[in-house]
Amino acid sequence: MIDVTRKDHMIKRFKDLLKLKELSIIIFVAIILLLFSIFIDRFYSLKNFEIISRQISAVGIIALGMTLVIFSGGIDLSVGAILSFAINIGGMGIVANWPIWIVYPVILFLGVLLGLVNGVLVANLGVPAIIITLGTMNIFRGITMVITKGIYITPIPSSYEVIGQGFTPFIIFIVVLIVFIIINKKLRFGRNLLAIGGNETSALYSGVPVKQFKIRAYMISGLLSALAGLILVGKSGFVQPQAGMGYEMTAITAVMIGGTSIFGGSGTVIGTFFGSIFLGLILAGLTMIAVNPYWLGMIQGLLIIIAITLDSLRHFKNNR
Repeated sequence: MIDVTRKDHMIKRFKDLLKLKELSIIIFVAIILLLFSIFIDRFYSLKNFEIISRQISAVGIIALGMTLVIFSGGIDLSVGAILSFAINIGGMGIVANWPIWIVYPVILFLGVLLGLVNGVLVANLGVPAIIITLGTMNIFRGITMVITKGIYITPIPSSYEVIGQGFTPFIIFIVVLIVFIIINKKLRFGRNLLAIGGNETSALYSGVPVKQFKIRAYMISGLLSALAGLILVGKSGFVQPQAGMGYEMTAITAVMIGGTSIFGGSGTVIGTFFGSIFLGLILAGLTMIAVNPYWLGMIQGLLIIIAITLDSLRHFKNNR
């Protein structure tokens, strides 16, 4: 009797595993790890994983913020520009010899502030988020270049490099993920964002403060873009006005690969986490086998086309 009960329990757990939304991307990550371990010498070295984890973490953190925005049916093309604005304008405190405990909060505040600008515009103008954030992306980058005149901030004190060294970026990535899992599963915030993305009108009639939740999603996205900027500065050892270029598309690719619907209303932050790892492994592995860097952009573009096409087919099938 006990054996039968145990067997039934194992069968139930196996069926639950098969229903796991993130199962397919987890399998793909495992396959990539296996293939690269076969074809790339010393792929499983600790130093190699440290390097890859640093490459994954900054964009992965941005992707988590992007996930909340896409949950709500929006999108944020300005994340890379926010990153650059925050670290360059806030980084002026480095030049002025401000202490790190002032510079870091200023940089994070600037990220939140620009996210607030995006959120207010998206929530109140009735213009598609892709248009608004495309505009703010250029505005934020333009302001950054005008103020900095394209000049790098270098050298920087060694204390600013700690956050970008070793496995510290990946640890921060994991901590942010855990916070987002709680937001997504335990609090009304995550559930309401999914409700807004699924059917904004129904959410509004259900009493959900749609505008407030949209604004908060963009503010969080801005905050995490600035946090990723701190990691980027720590990793590179300098501040550059061109920082974060192309990060918006890499983040969106990671979110799409992780299974979040571009139409909003469905997805998980865990999927985004594994999507970020999958994309990071692909790009790092191809770099290690000396693939022409021009091919990397083409491969990333192909991945996002495939992910969005599959998502579109799934969306239209579910809405027939």
